[in-house]
Amino acid sequence: MSKRKYKLKLLNKDAVAKNSRSVFITGFQGFGSVGYITTRYIIAKLNMKLLGHILPPTIPDFTSVEDYGFSMPHEIFYGNVNGTNILVLLNRVNPDKKYLPSFVRSILDLINNLNIREVYLIGGLDMRFREGNEEFRWVKTSAAGSLEVSGLYFIKGAYIVGPLAALLLELEHKNIPAIAIFPYTEPESIDHRAAAIAVKILSNILNLSIDVDELMRYAEKVEELEKNIQEALLGMERKESLMHT
Repeated sequence: MSKRKYKLKLLNKDAVAKNSRSVFITGFQGFGSVGYITTRYIIAKLNMKLLGHILPPTIPDFTSVEDYGFSMPHEIFYGNVNGTNILVLLNRVNPDKKYLPSFVRSILDLINNLNIREVYLIGGLDMRFREGNEEFRWVKTSAAGSLEVSGLYFIKGAYIVGPLAALLLELEHKNIPAIAIFPYTEPESIDHRAAAIAVKILSNILNLSIDVDELMRYAEKVEELEKNIQEALLGMERKESLMHT
């Protein structure tokens, strides 16, 4: 039996301010890459520092050069904002399904080691489930109690899938307060606009001041590019139609 598994590695546990409220935020490369874009943006805008990693069971075959050195697939960042410890797990890739249980256990180890009281998960929800003008849906674990988000609750019967679902189920099982936020998105897109919605919601909940203008500019550029591509393809189709008339 393979002993390979994900493992938590904290570089400087003592850097986290003691006697402060601690919250944890993460998301994954799911629909619209909303979870990944949101966490990466929060880390950048709050100038968060690298605190540790969730080490993968195999040697990564990619990296990038960052201010702190070489990047890893699953990085933990930390900042103290208005007296609250904010910890964010940036997942540059989704965890390997074969080792998903150990990945989830590593997150639980982080929560226990740093006495984290609240967890916030960010995902994307297929636009086809939209019933009106709502921008997002949300759901919470039983232990979340009075924690609320001003918006429509998650759709009954619709599936939550992937590592976010596995983590949400384990947080429910372990009686850990957690809220998952799902902005609507086109599943195959890279949706900065949906990420901006998630950032706004988290900012309201956690009393953060994070400007989303940069995300909105990215969204407008992507939308303009997609429009130009569609117009170019339509022009090619018309040209081919005339050639065969």
